[in-house]
Amino acid sequence: MQTGWYVPLVSPREERLARNEILFREVNDRIAELGPGNPDGGFHIVCECATTGCQERLLVPITRYERVREHPRRFLVVPGHTIEDVEDVVERHGSYDVVEKHADIMPPDDRG
Repeated sequence: MQTGWYVPLVSPREERLARNEILFREVNDRIAELGPGNPDGGFHIVCECATTGCQERLLVPITRYERVREHPRRFLVVPGHTIEDVEDVVERHGSYDVVEKHADIMPPDDRG
């Protein structure tokens, strides 16, 4: 038996959706490293939904962004961009929602 191999117990679609959101999260982490774009501490990030090609932007306070990042399965998305069979909305903030991926969907390193 080999160790260290990740064999997903999810469909290729579900794995792709999770990978898309992880990619968008990584882009936003780089934006956050540059610092807030507004004096009030808010900055624009890309929607972290699983939809390939989504280019919508969200204005998020840096403190709220950092709080969401404390949970590896949570992502910031435009309302209505939730894919209910792989994630649940855990917070609503008007112009954006916080979704949490189902634990079985995330790769082991990102399950938290």
